[in-house]
Amino acid sequence: MIFAAVYGFSLIFLVALIFVVFLTIIYFSKNKVLAELIICGFILVFTINFFYIWFPIKKNTELKIGNYLLATDYNAAVPEVSFSLGNKGYLKKLNKIKDNWIGYIYDFDEAISKFLDEEKIGKEKIEYNKNSGYFIINSQNQLFHLTEEQAKEKLKVKNLNLKNPEKIIRKYGEKKEKSTFYKIIDDYFIPFSDKGIGIIGYEVIKYFAILILILRIIYLRKLLKKEIKRKDRDK
Repeated sequence: MIFAAVYGFSLIFLVALIFVVFLTIIYFSKNKVLAELIICGFILVFTINFFYIWFPIKKNTELKIGNYLLATDYNAAVPEVSFSLGNKGYLKKLNKIKDNWIGYIYDFDEAISKFLDEEKIGKEKIEYNKNSGYFIINSQNQLFHLTEEQAKEKLKVKNLNLKNPEKIIRKYGEKKEKSTFYKIIDDYFIPFSDKGIGIIGYEVIKYFAILILILRIIYLRKLLKKEIKRKDRDK
């Protein structure tokens, strides 16, 4: 809850600050139409990147790796996202090198501080740690509990270049659902609805924002051309 509040207020403050800066630039600019046109162009590029690259509304949430399903688990209470590889454990990093899936599974002590119940001890710790560490999964083998050097040696590479599992699922996965960013907005900043805005609602907001900016840019370009023609006549 604290994380969401801080994140939300920081985002609101940043947007408000940028808005004030843009208004100040337009106010003091000698050519207000040109200044607003440039700013609208910047906002349009920012909006497109925001919805299509940085925070897409829908993301893949599952990925089949060998016989295991890598699933995205969203915990609204924290909020945070975890990635579980079937019954093998929680994933920290992942990559695909040729036809091999290579990743790192949290050991028991790491997992218990992040995802597991603190009461899970003893034999369960021993069983869990049998799969922890680095793993390699391909069509022929499924190797778990490797060290980093063992994984590099088996793959004959110098760098595993492991990434956040979310990036790999987004690229290779399936089952598109509302992304975590918008789930956090729904859970903490949309108090009037139990289900939040919904994917369709966010899609409407996205296309409406882009359309309004495009129309505004077209209008400002025409206005700027008229100003240029008027100045040419006055010379």
